[in-house]
Amino acid sequence: MPNPRWTHDRKLIKGRHGIVGVDEAGRGCLAGPVVAGCVLLPARFFGFSRNRKKVEQVNDSKQFSETQREVLYESILQLAHEGEIMAASGSASIEEIEQHNIVGATCLAMKRAMEKVSHISEGFWQPEAKGDGDLFGEMNSQGGTGWEVLVDGREMKRLPYAHKGLVKGDTLSLAISMASLVAKVTRDRHMRELDAQHPRYDFCSNKGYGAPLHLKALKEIGPTMHHRPRFLRNLLGQEAPKEKRSEEQCQLSFG
Repeated sequence: MPNPRWTHDRKLIKGRHGIVGVDEAGRGCLAGPVVAGCVLLPARFFGFSRNRKKVEQVNDSKQFSETQREVLYESILQLAHEGEIMAASGSASIEEIEQHNIVGATCLAMKRAMEKVSHISEGFWQPEAKGDGDLFGEMNSQGGTGWEVLVDGREMKRLPYAHKGLVKGDTLSLAISMASLVAKVTRDRHMRELDAQHPRYDFCSNKGYGAPLHLKALKEIGPTMHHRPRFLRNLLGQEAPKEKRSEEQCQLSFG
């Protein structure tokens, strides 16, 4: 039986060039960048049974263990290497989250991921700027360009490119679920790197979310330069205590 997300996208793009899915990871974390994934599935992708078999297990990244996500991520990279699909990630730094707030930074990460995929496609797909109607909430599905562009969740008003929002899209659309895996695994790998530098925060396990060991470390030794000041103000009710940062922490760059 085909993956229902495969069936959803195959039906959706009938008569079109293909579908582009976008999703994010890390939007609600206390530390680390927000990362977006973007995956382009050309219409020809759905014409081969071998591709259907390769993605039959793909679903929302939250449905899998870390090990399972890594395996699926590698299969996505292999499809991209073979030229069957295009895939990329984009991120927004701690500084950008502070400057633009998390919604603005998420849109920035999505924009970067979409532009990378467009570049990889060598012009096969180019993201379209929103028209005047889009500014007032009437989103352009890009039907006129032959592409379906979907973002998980509701439409992102601050994302400058035309798209549709699909609530629970990471469980409905193959392109979005693949983008979800790209975003999640890319970000998790980054957080494991940070864990090696700051083991007290248990980033390897919590990936920057407010788990007990993470919160305990914040109270005892304060934040690193990889923590989000805006989020800590909301959590602690005050600005992060800079005097608790070690010399090593202060030397680390954002993002």
